[in-house]
Amino acid sequence: MLRFARFQIFLSAALLVVFTVSHAQTPQRDSRPRTASVSGRVTIAGKPGVNVKVALTEVKDRPGLGTRISIRPPGSDFGGDHVVLTDAEGRYRVTNLPEGRYEAQVSLGGCVREKPSPNDPLIESFSLDEGESRENVDFALVRGGVITGRVTDGDGRPLIARAVSLQGVDDQGRKMMARGSQTPMNLVMDLNRYQTDDRGVYRIFGLRAGRYLVSAGGESDIFTGAAGRYPRTWHPDAADENQAKVVEVTSGGEVTGVDIRLGAVKKTYEALGRVIDDETGKPVAGASLACFRVKASDEGAAIDGLGFGGFGGNAKTDEQGNFRLAGLAPGQYQLTLANFDSFLTGGGNYYSEGVKFEINGDDVAGIEVRAKSGATISGVAVIEDADQSAKSSLSQLMIMAQSMPASPSEAGGNAVAVAKTPAFSRIGSDGAFSLKGLRPGKVMVQAFSATGGALKITRIERGGVDMSEGIVLTGREDITGVRVVLEMSKKNREEK
Repeated sequence: MLRFARFQIFLSAALLVVFTVSHAQTPQRDSRPRTASVSGRVTIAGKPGVNVKVALTEVKDRPGLGTRISIRPPGSDFGGDHVVLTDAEGRYRVTNLPEGRYEAQVSLGGCVREKPSPNDPLIESFSLDEGESRENVDFALVRGGVITGRVTDGDGRPLIARAVSLQGVDDQGRKMMARGSQTPMNLVMDLNRYQTDDRGVYRIFGLRAGRYLVSAGGESDIFTGAAGRYPRTWHPDAADENQAKVVEVTSGGEVTGVDIRLGAVKKTYEALGRVIDDETGKPVAGASLACFRVKASDEGAAIDGLGFGGFGGNAKTDEQGNFRLAGLAPGQYQLTLANFDSFLTGGGNYYSEGVKFEINGDDVAGIEVRAKSGATISGVAVIEDADQSAKSSLSQLMIMAQSMPASPSEAGGNAVAVAKTPAFSRIGSDGAFSLKGLRPGKVMVQAFSATGGALKITRIERGGVDMSEGIVLTGREDITGVRVVLEMSKKNREEK
């Protein structure tokens, strides 16, 4: 049976999203009393962080409509509602604040937290009541490590704008996602990836001390738009991940010469088609698509490499419903609608059963994806036995729903398509959410935070009936009145 955990792995490995959404509205005059304040200290290796920029931003409600994504490229400056510099003791203080929810962020790209934290980005979230003086919003940091090297082709020529992927390796040899501090904080498409410059040189900084694997080529080049496809290669020139050389990084240290020599370039191909409404046959404009390379397995199809589409590339339909996918290597693929932007737009009402196609020495045309109207689940998320400060965390959360078939046969042989297309909804300040475009099947629901908050779902109910094991959809019905109950983790309670 296809497990929901499979999508969790995909989400954390290829689509960890952190969004800052600003209102596209005319600002209203703020007449709230400004009697609150916040203060803290920044230290680097135990010493005061002097003249460090700290930005304080009020986190207002982020509705699904009338918003835009603010994307900050790596290395760019950052702003906030209030920006201050630390003094000679590394201390900062911001006064004359209204009550509300806030994020404090430190601008020190080469540093990491002294101790590992679920909230690994240099951001602290908190709430202020009227007249409150919040103290000890501190940042204990150390200098991060650096990995740098060069990516070349088989003849030693530099490869420009090539994606470089980074994996952490723990003491048991298990591999995990890793990130450097130059990764964009507002919108992270894939925290594993970095790019080479015009010399073929890459430099990943702000790394926590540890052991890493570095690779280039393979599916990762789809995201950069670089010409030509190379087989994935691990430092220094291993085609097999098990033969990769582990790179040891120390706090504040720099490891140079981590070079990667790629093999012969592979010819790539295109896939063209269109998306139409399953009932009317009319084209569907602006539909996002996800394409995944697959291989045969006991479950019918298994993921074989990273997917792409949704947020990047040329995987969105035009006004006539046409799409074009480029840079495809020979192999079998699964193509389906992807509702990745549903947390911004409120979600489309479509899903698809997916289409399989094969690249075999030529381009493929005439692919048709049929978009079907899906069901809707709406309701409210609540935090039980929590104070107002904890309840304010709701608007920092998202609800994600995944329709899971009982077996690959019930997915029409397209289990991968089902596993890869979730629906998202932001949770409003009143706890309301709405998940759209859901396919028939058992729907599993999860909550996750845009800022690393530690909230989890304890139960899901409707009309007093426990639905924590899944909400069964048989068609395009609207399921209303769903209540998602969350609680704070032990760690979060202790910090409060």
